[in-house]
Amino acid sequence: MNYPLKQPKTKSRGSENLSVRVYNEIKNLILCNEIMPGQKLHHQQLSERLGVSRTPVREALTRLVQEGYVAFLPNRGFTCKEIRMQEAEELYDLREALEAFAVQKAIEKLTDAGLDQLREKMDLYGGDVQNRFTRERLMYDQDIHLEIAQLAGNETLKKTLGHVFERIVLKRRTDGLYDAARGVNAHQQHLRLLQAMEQRNIAEAVSIVRAHIRKGKQNVLSDLEQRLAIRELRTTATVEKSENQTQRKEEKWPQI
Repeated sequence: MNYPLKQPKTKSRGSENLSVRVYNEIKNLILCNEIMPGQKLHHQQLSERLGVSRTPVREALTRLVQEGYVAFLPNRGFTCKEIRMQEAEELYDLREALEAFAVQKAIEKLTDAGLDQLREKMDLYGGDVQNRFTRERLMYDQDIHLEIAQLAGNETLKKTLGHVFERIVLKRRTDGLYDAARGVNAHQQHLRLLQAMEQRNIAEAVSIVRAHIRKGKQNVLSDLEQRLAIRELRTTATVEKSENQTQRKEEKWPQI
């Protein structure tokens, strides 16, 4: 017996799987600094790079626009989004609320094995602080904080915090404008947090994690302010250059 409705269903599933794969691969390119915040995304280049047609690329980019990782402007196309001031403030405020709760619950359920695992992740971060700042360090930091959420035993909390980190990591630029001392200070804060957790001191641990996240927020906002100032200077310089060129042309070819 023939089942004519099953053929389109299989085809649709295959098309859907391809779209999801392309979506994940483009997100991974952003995560690995292969695509930088602010960079234009071209259908043809991405389709050639990923070995697919332009249709799943367009579908993936549209989904990334809906999720806030990519911007689309008419006549300008798709651009990888950079985190903005308001979004950064909101994400870090949400982080602080979630992680204060996570630390408290983690301490209530803490085991020696859990502490050892958390210490290993902090050591990975500490071993990277002398290197150039990259997304890899952001991932080490993410792993520390998600491990605390894991120790809290709340899967919904971990997933929500993971989504917050994803938005911060994928949309944050790591090129330039970075003080090397920040990594060292952050590692020291991590170690103080570990000590407070070892002592089962909930109040101290919550206080440390709140201060740690507020400092991170301050650093990100400072970077964004500097980048905005640089853009404004470049825009002003471009406008002045254009005006000077126009003026020289008028002087060379005066109106009759």
